[in-house]
Amino acid sequence: MDEVILSKGRDRSVRRRHPWVLSGSVARVEGSPGPGDTVGVRSAEGERIGFGHYSPQSQIRVRLLGFGKEAPDEGLLVERVRSAVERRRSDPLLFGTDAIRLVNAEGDGLPGLVVDRYAECVVMRCSSAGMVARAALLAAALRDATGVRTGVRRDDSVAARREGFEARQEVLFGEAPEGPIAIDERGRRYLVDVLHGQKTGFYLDQRDARDLVERLARGRRVLDLFSYTGGFSVAAARGGASEISLVDSSAGALAVAARHLEPVAGEIAIRSVEADGFRFLRTDPGMYDLLVLDPPPLAKRRGDVAHASRAYKDLVLHALGRAAPGAFLLAFSCSHAIDPVLFRQIVFGASLDAGRSPQVLAALGPPSDHPVSIDHPEGAYLGGLLLRA
Repeated sequence: MDEVILSKGRDRSVRRRHPWVLSGSVARVEGSPGPGDTVGVRSAEGERIGFGHYSPQSQIRVRLLGFGKEAPDEGLLVERVRSAVERRRSDPLLFGTDAIRLVNAEGDGLPGLVVDRYAECVVMRCSSAGMVARAALLAAALRDATGVRTGVRRDDSVAARREGFEARQEVLFGEAPEGPIAIDERGRRYLVDVLHGQKTGFYLDQRDARDLVERLARGRRVLDLFSYTGGFSVAAARGGASEISLVDSSAGALAVAARHLEPVAGEIAIRSVEADGFRFLRTDPGMYDLLVLDPPPLAKRRGDVAHASRAYKDLVLHALGRAAPGAFLLAFSCSHAIDPVLFRQIVFGASLDAGRSPQVLAALGPPSDHPVSIDHPEGAYLGGLLLRA
């Protein structure tokens, strides 16, 4: 096996079981490993301390699969897929839905791999050379573990450029879906386009937050900002909202949202606005009793944090200006570079500038099918706050 030798003193994170070896920690490479090959990781003193998949072009040079001296065979990946699926089956917190994240990358010991299930279809998303090289093995493991009819692969195109592999979209097994797949999430019905929608087609990480919106919505005027296909709006409608305003820059996403809301279109005042969410808040004269602020990631790298912090502050500042007394706000960040402490500081600064003193009622995060490894805090990308104005 080829070996990656770490610089002196750079083995501490591996010994603490962090699953990444960054390029700046590498002193040299012994052998000629290609993209996705399994390599050993050794300290500067020559001790084997881990093994993982090699990515010669990536800042994350090795994604570790295990720690210690012995590297197991490819059966490890198959077993981890099986175990991840079984954990979801036995999880008492996952109920009333046929749409679940089956594999959550480092959180399930499978860095570079995300798998979502939508009814009888699984969608596999690879973001590392190692998982791309083993796509066929992983597809077979998923089929065996789930028994679903269809498997689709949709690689992360941004990661593909970073890692140096070709992003592919293909049907892995079964027949290609003829259209959007209908899912049921605790009584909320959605249509998921697994071939053309964002990411794998839907944002399963906000399931618990949609539950919360449904509980809070009765009789309230709701603003669903950056609404995408109306996930939160459907929850608000089921909860008995009096009015719902959806704002998104994508006409296509708003069209899907309109289909989702057709069953209640005659019962609730629904407004759909194609606009940039930030600009909308600055110009909209409306007042709301429940506001959901779920922007796209604004800090994809550490270097983006300052700009993103200003943008988040601007968003919360103007949202507070549109919040009626006693209104609830759900403010989210899906940027792992914005940690919970910083996000709370941003919200505090926005509140100060707005002349409001909202109460923090709860910290928000993804559901249990999106586990985060205690060894990999970077996996906690989604966070938020429930506020009462």
